[in-house]
Amino acid sequence: MLGNCARANDLSRELLMQIVRDNKDTEYGRLYHFDRIRSIDDYKRLVPFSTYDNYAPYIERMVDKGEKNLITVYPIVQYAETSGSIGVPKKIPVSKRTMEIYTKYTITRVTALADRWQRDHNHHKLPVGRGFNQLEIVDRTLPDGTPLGNISGSAAKSYKKLFPYYLTSPIPVLYPKGYIPMMYLKVRYALADRDTSFMFSVFMTNLVDMMNYIKNNWEWLVEDVRTGTFNKEVKIDEETKAELMKVTKPLPERADELEREFRKGFDDPVIPRIWPKMSFISTIGTGGFAAYTRAMRSFSSSVPIDFQVYGASESMMATCTLIEEPEFALLCDSCFFEFLPADAPEGCTETLNIDQLEVGKEYEIIITNLSGFYRYRIKDVIRALGYEGGSPKITFSYRKSQLLDLAGDKITESMMDEAIRRTGEELGVNIIDYCVYPNRDDSPSHYEFLIEPEQPLDPSPEKCAEYLRILEKHLGEVNPVYKECVDTNEITHAVLYVQQMQTHALWRDIKVHKGTSLNQVKPSACWTPR
Repeated sequence: MLGNCARANDLSRELLMQIVRDNKDTEYGRLYHFDRIRSIDDYKRLVPFSTYDNYAPYIERMVDKGEKNLITVYPIVQYAETSGSIGVPKKIPVSKRTMEIYTKYTITRVTALADRWQRDHNHHKLPVGRGFNQLEIVDRTLPDGTPLGNISGSAAKSYKKLFPYYLTSPIPVLYPKGYIPMMYLKVRYALADRDTSFMFSVFMTNLVDMMNYIKNNWEWLVEDVRTGTFNKEVKIDEETKAELMKVTKPLPERADELEREFRKGFDDPVIPRIWPKMSFISTIGTGGFAAYTRAMRSFSSSVPIDFQVYGASESMMATCTLIEEPEFALLCDSCFFEFLPADAPEGCTETLNIDQLEVGKEYEIIITNLSGFYRYRIKDVIRALGYEGGSPKITFSYRKSQLLDLAGDKITESMMDEAIRRTGEELGVNIIDYCVYPNRDDSPSHYEFLIEPEQPLDPSPEKCAEYLRILEKHLGEVNPVYKECVDTNEITHAVLYVQQMQTHALWRDIKVHKGTSLNQVKPSACWTPR
């Protein structure tokens, strides 16, 4: 079944032709004869696929020597530093046009959708109130003054003048001058504000970590709200503390309210009890984050969730069009998109356009962005779900670099996530995180699973063998080739270990303490090959 995507395809072609025309005199454009390109077919014929390695020498010259017109004529306003989850962190150029796209489809979009949700479901407009924002906005620059950091935090700067009215965190917390206890301070001020009406974070993991932090430390957090001070065990530099004290006051009545609710426990969802105006949660919570979304529901109950966007440092590629709908519509004003069937033979370069996707099929997504990357293999595989308003609707399936394959079994991240979900469901626990290690040193080779439950599980060898039997049963259901490989002894049965609760949260804390932005710390989920 093919969708009708004529207008979106026209817009996509127009964007590509504009990018090609504008950049024909760049060094990259001259190399691949952009001046000869008159159609999509010309573009595909003259310009090869690319990866970051193709741009690294140009980016090095841009960063170190300030050279321009190498890969793009569009002004570069920032370099987005990737998390480095695979290899060395990369510096991705971000043009002004790309930054505008990020701003348009994040805060602006979700506010409009949340207002629509409230009017449709609760018959009133979005409540007035400030929100909790987990983003870190770090002002780092390159020697020439160009900002360096994660793009999500920088996009939020467009609203800097509104921050005192829009966010619960004071300016010294949003723009720290040095190291500060970010989790403590953001939670402490959010708890003080009874009218907190939304939560915003890049990843669901960060919000679950925040709620567990409250659960484990509520007594002294409440005391700090009561007295208008800061816990002595928390180290805050004196300059920052002095600035914060100017905007911090004792709130004994609010503290009493918080204490009453916390003493009732956390078995019943606590968020609506401590923040009665909470109207939406906006964060990436699908795919490898799904277990954290289930954990968040235990805190948030029916507070609607916006699953935000599908994007990367290279580009915003798709966005949710409805709250509570974990499906994404491609953004035809953001990139020119091509699609390579996931089952295409190695070396295939025959790509499809956005009007040629078949519903239910998986495709590697290839982008030409507004910041100087052309026919760029971002190494993501998506599944086509249908069309909306002329634009394809998709969901993320897996990263090609995270495909597990010991003997032709080809286990994708989505397969592993589903097997883990079913296993947790059968065991009656939420398996909130996991890691997989492909052990090729032993013969036959096998996988080693490390699972972290949200509730206690017996870690004894006997019980781990039982958990493994259940996990391998479900993995064989979602990937019959895995079962066949085990049955024929091409690979042997896996090994499973139960990790202590909060292991992955501790790992994230360590990453942050070592300098990784909280906005870039993803679950270790998925595979050690990351």
